[in-house]
Amino acid sequence: MPSASGSRTIMSLQYGRGVAALLVCLFHVYGFTEKYFGVTTGGRIFEGGHSGVEFFFVLSGFIIATAHARDIGQPHRIGTFFRKRAVRILPMFYLTVVPLGLLFLAHPVYGADRALTLPKFILDLLLIPREGLLTLAPAWTLQHEFVFYLFFGLVILRPALGMGAFVAWQLACLVTVAFRLVEPDYLMPINKLLGVHNLGFAMGLGVAWLYRSAYFARLTRVLPLLSAVAIAGLIALFAGEWRSGSGILGGPVPLTLAYLACYAVLMTALLALPNRPRPRLDATLGLLGAASYVVYLIHEPVASIAVKVLMAGPFKAYVGPNMAYIATVAAAVAAGIIVHLFVERPITSLLTPKRRGDVPRGA
Repeated sequence: MPSASGSRTIMSLQYGRGVAALLVCLFHVYGFTEKYFGVTTGGRIFEGGHSGVEFFFVLSGFIIATAHARDIGQPHRIGTFFRKRAVRILPMFYLTVVPLGLLFLAHPVYGADRALTLPKFILDLLLIPREGLLTLAPAWTLQHEFVFYLFFGLVILRPALGMGAFVAWQLACLVTVAFRLVEPDYLMPINKLLGVHNLGFAMGLGVAWLYRSAYFARLTRVLPLLSAVAIAGLIALFAGEWRSGSGILGGPVPLTLAYLACYAVLMTALLALPNRPRPRLDATLGLLGAASYVVYLIHEPVASIAVKVLMAGPFKAYVGPNMAYIATVAAAVAAGIIVHLFVERPITSLLTPKRRGDVPRGA
């Protein structure tokens, strides 16, 4: 579904991706800098940055439903669907996880918290859920993604059966969450199938349906108010986590649901913005959004290297917690953008057939 301007990329969502990737990076870097340099001034102001993954869950539901709407009920398109998903996800995943896993296997001291073995590494390469910390920690979200792809693939093959299965899956997730049938630990394998984050895919599908419907034009009148409420909600959640931690709403499940709902509303508002060039934003948040997947994959390994460099030689005497935090975040983001430009983009271009009138990018 091409955008109004004819661009294949919905730039407002690209900006959102950039902000979400930056938030995740800001959240994770605390763990690296605090270990060696201490707590930054003001503490963990970006403790709520972990919610960037909630944005990506909702975004994934929207993009898949939008980009592959024409494939539904076309069984011959199932191969194309999975090929596109594989091209988007797997090359950069393997380029990151393989050297990391080989390092941990050869020198366990570098990955002591993983206790990685060859069988565990093989499961991680196949994105099969398992107990414990993964070789590449952020890959837990990719395991959720591939469960979603399986259900959407069934929708492509058999729409009625697929939608029935998808609704049943979402209801099972809702019941599991509502009655706390399993512990809400995102690392537990069962939560890849029944965890609260899966509800974000349904919210993204809902945003996609609304965007394509006649109701969207009417809704645009109240979207400024709704987006203001969503932004106020996000600010309150961030402030609450900064001051009180993740227990502000009674636990991780209601907190995740609150973030998902806020981001779904905010995403709907972003879709109402005219899709036109904005040179400054395109060159900053737009570029970061394009590189967001790589930033997400490599920011932790890069941060680990960056803090060790800052600890070495003459740097340590001049680097405090604040400078270490800013420098490490900057290194992770810069590395992600560079790898995107010179590795991910050429590989994706090489593996993607050129077709006229393609659909919006984003997932």
